[in-house]
Amino acid sequence: MYPFFVTWSVIIVRTRRIPRPLIIVPLVIGICFVLYILLNFIFSPYWDSVYTPTGYFSMASMKRTGQSDTVYTKQQACDDIDYLVKYLKRVHPDFIDGIPDDLTKLIEDKKDSFGEEVGTIELWRAAAEITSAVGDSETLVMPSFEQDYLVDYINKIDSGYTPVSVNGKTVGELLDDNSRFFSYDTDVYGERLITALIQSRDGLEFLNINSDKIIITYLNNGATETAEYTESDFFPYEDAVSMIVQTDQQPYNYEILPKENIGLLTIDSCDFDSEFKKFLYEFFGEVDENDIHNIIIDFSDLSSGTSQVADEIIMYLSVDEVTIPGGEQRMGPYMMKWDSEKQQINHYDDLLYDGNVYLLISEKTASAGVMASEMLIDNGLAVSVGTPCGTMPDCCGDVAVFQTPNAVLSFQISTKRFNRIDESKSGLPLEPEVICEGDPLEEAINMINK
Repeated sequence: MYPFFVTWSVIIVRTRRIPRPLIIVPLVIGICFVLYILLNFIFSPYWDSVYTPTGYFSMASMKRTGQSDTVYTKQQACDDIDYLVKYLKRVHPDFIDGIPDDLTKLIEDKKDSFGEEVGTIELWRAAAEITSAVGDSETLVMPSFEQDYLVDYINKIDSGYTPVSVNGKTVGELLDDNSRFFSYDTDVYGERLITALIQSRDGLEFLNINSDKIIITYLNNGATETAEYTESDFFPYEDAVSMIVQTDQQPYNYEILPKENIGLLTIDSCDFDSEFKKFLYEFFGEVDENDIHNIIIDFSDLSSGTSQVADEIIMYLSVDEVTIPGGEQRMGPYMMKWDSEKQQINHYDDLLYDGNVYLLISEKTASAGVMASEMLIDNGLAVSVGTPCGTMPDCCGDVAVFQTPNAVLSFQISTKRFNRIDESKSGLPLEPEVICEGDPLEEAINMINK
C-alpha cells in the first residue's frame, strides 16, 4: 500500500489535465472528513459510544451476548473492569484529573476478589459497585444479555400495582441490602431501581433472591394482594413481548375541562420530536379555543426523555426571557464551560397563553424530569405542587453508552454537569412551592377553585 502522501501525489499527477476545481473540491471534502473524524476521536465523549446524539460520530453499535450463566476467566473479568474505568477517566466530568484514591482502591479490591472463574452476575455486581461509588445516579451499568421476564409482574406494574415485598422482604429492605450497587438521591428513586430489577430472573439473582419460588405482595387501590411465581412464570424476551398486555396509556396526553376552566397536560416520558411538537400545539390550540385560564402540567411521573419538553412549553407562555442553567461538558482532555444566562423566547405568537400555570412534581420526578421542572420553577413560571423530586437539580447527565469487550455489559457515563438555575439553592433538592402528601392534582384543582 502507498503511503498517504504518495497516493495523493499519484492521483494529482494522473489527473493533471482535469480542471482544477474537480481536484480541489474532493480534496477539500476529504480533508474536512479526516479533520472531523480526528476531532471526534480527540474531543468527543461519544467516540466508541453505542448511543450517539446528532452531531457526533461513532463506529460502535449495540451488541447482545449470551446467557447470564456464562463464565469468564479472571483476566477477562479484569479486562472488562479496566475497560469501564478507561471510559470513566475519558468521559466523566469528575475524573478529568484522574480517578481518586478511594475509588482506585475499590476498583483494585474488586479485581482482586475475582477467582479463576467469574460469573456474569458476579462481574455485573462488581461493575455496579464501582459505578455506584462515582456518586452520580446517571452513571450505571446494566446487562446486555437476553433475560427471562416475569410477565405477570410486568403486566401488574403497568396496570398500576405497586410491589411491596418479595419473599418477605420489603422493597425498602431490598434497597438497604443492595444499596452499594446503586447511586440515588432519595429512597423513593432507589426503590424504583429495585422494582425494575424484579421483573427478570437475572435481576432477582442480582438482588440475591432465589427465583425458584417467588412470593410478591402488591398494593393496588389501597388493598394488598399476594401472588406466587415459579420457574414456569418466566419467559424469554421474544415470548414475553407478545404476552405483555398493551395498555392504552400514552407517554403524554391532555384533557380539556371547559366547565372547570382547566387544561390538564400529563407527560410521563418524552422523546422530543415532531410528534411531540404537534401534540403540544394541539393542546394549546384547544386551550385557546376554549378560553382556558388555568393549565396543570403533570410531571409527577416524568423521569425519562429530555428536558427540552419544558423549552417547548415555555414557547407558548407569555414570558419574554428565561434563565438557562450553566454547566460544563467533558471534551476529551478539556472542560467546556458555559454560564447561566438569560435567553430570549421565540414564541408561538398565534397561541400565546397568559393564564395560570400549575406544575405537579413528586419523588418519581427524576433525571430529565427534574431539569424540565427546574426550568419552570426557578424561572417563576408555575406554581409547583407535590413533594420534592427524586434526583437533584445540580446533577450530571447527557450520557454516553459503552459495552465491555467480554461480558458485553452496557454502562452509561455522564458527560455533563449541570448547575442549579437559582444559585441560592445550589445543593438543595427541587422542592414544590406547595407541599402536598396527598393527590397533587386534587390539591391543584382545589387551589384553582379557591
